[in-house]
Amino acid sequence: MDFPMPTAAPAWLNSRAIEQQLERIFLHPDFSSSEILKRFLTFVVQETLTGNANCLKEYTIALKVLQKPVNFNPQKNCIVRIHAGRLRRALYHYYNVPGADDEIIIGMPKGKYVPVFMDRQQWLEESLLNKSYEVNKTHAETEPLTFAILPFNYHAANEPTRTFLDDLCQQISSALSQVKSISVISYQVAKSMADSYSDLKELSTALRFNHLISVGAQYQQNRSRVNIQIIDCRYYRQIWSRVFDCTITDSNLFEVQDGICQVITNQASNFSCTNFKNQTV
Repeated sequence: MDFPMPTAAPAWLNSRAIEQQLERIFLHPDFSSSEILKRFLTFVVQETLTGNANCLKEYTIALKVLQKPVNFNPQKNCIVRIHAGRLRRALYHYYNVPGADDEIIIGMPKGKYVPVFMDRQQWLEESLLNKSYEVNKTHAETEPLTFAILPFNYHAANEPTRTFLDDLCQQISSALSQVKSISVISYQVAKSMADSYSDLKELSTALRFNHLISVGAQYQQNRSRVNIQIIDCRYYRQIWSRVFDCTITDSNLFEVQDGICQVITNQASNFSCTNFKNQTV
């Protein structure tokens, strides 16, 4: 059993109801035999009910609950984290058996010292949402990387800029298609369908890609500023970006495009090796 973070506690769940639930919890042997766990849970609940949840830090709990001296250093002493783990396990035990039918849930999510208050229906709904998210996250971390390349603000650009964007996007698409560990949606197909979808996730679902390379450019005479973004379409999350300021002439146009493509291809290859886990640049 885990304790998810609820969106909001139900209106009827007042301080008195929560205090009465505490009394029931304290009858369980895990709590009745441990003054520390009772003090710990009582303190964090009371502080939260009185509006002091922001003060529930490791140092404060060490002083107020465990009676540690003012020179206590949580970086060197993990005693609070140890007792927090004991408290979570005791709450799990309680709600697994004697409290399995209790209407009020008091929990403390992992990594936090602020308790959460829910009714049972809300806990069931939040737990299902959390499980669904974890399943989707696991799937997202293991599914193959598939890219689409699209120009940004294409229709508002002037003709030279549109030509430059088209050429660059096609070259990026061709370069990425050489990377064996990723797939690339045809640039012309993605571009032709982009206007039919107002939402990025809908477009990515229709074409079955999970990452977008957005290519924007400001192009005047022989100067160009190219803005490249890589977006994780599953979470609307920008995970990489780069701005290229270029001086472009007839003799170096291909060289400039090759340089930009090389940077993007290297970045995409690095991401594919780690499958985008924890990648934010």
